Amino acid sequence: MGIRFRKSISFGKFFRLNLSKSGVSLGMGPRGLNVNLGPRGVRETIGLPGTGLYYQESHQWPKSPDVAPAETSQEATNAELGWKIIGIALAFFALVVYFGSGSSKTESNRPARIAKPAPSQPLPPVIVPKPDRPLNHDEVRELQTLLKKQGFNAGTPDGAIGPKTRAAAQAFARTQQMKDAQGEPSLRVLDVARGR
Repeated sequence: MGIRFRKSISFGKFFRLNLSKSGVSLGMGPRGLNVNLGPRGVRETIGLPGTGLYYQESHQWPKSPDVAPAETSQEATNAELGWKIIGIALAFFALVVYFGSGSSKTESNRPARIAKPAPSQPLPPVIVPKPDRPLNHDEVRELQTLLKKQGFNAGTPDGAIGPKTRAAAQAFARTQQMKDAQGEPSLRVLDVARGR
């Protein structure tokens, strides 16, 4: 008994390339229905998968023309049958390729599903700073009164911005760690003095 070798390479569900000591053959068809084209000829197999029951028929390739005439007519019939089987196999292959590429096209034409974001904790509220602006007469008087109550000498609450009011606003802004306060009484300084 000699060394035997057989390797089968699958190309999708319907095609297999078989490598063996006798040569290379191509198997086509789904499970239970197989057409094998090899160096010896064409082999057709029909069976019930999983049962072990199958029917197999083989057709050899035509031989060289130096054969007797009676055998030649039989070989011609076998060759014709072989070519019919090859034609059927190629038609089957073309249908599989056509319908296989059609299904992939429809898959690619479908819009991609957008994944819903996972439920998470609610986002913290965004704190938008209030716009800063110079104070009007009444607001200056209110700021002077509030600064005086907190111990800063802003002068007489008269609604006019003088050196004492500026100095008191600067000192108050420093104690409140207001980085953007330039010492000029503004709405932001007033809001902090109000306790907002």
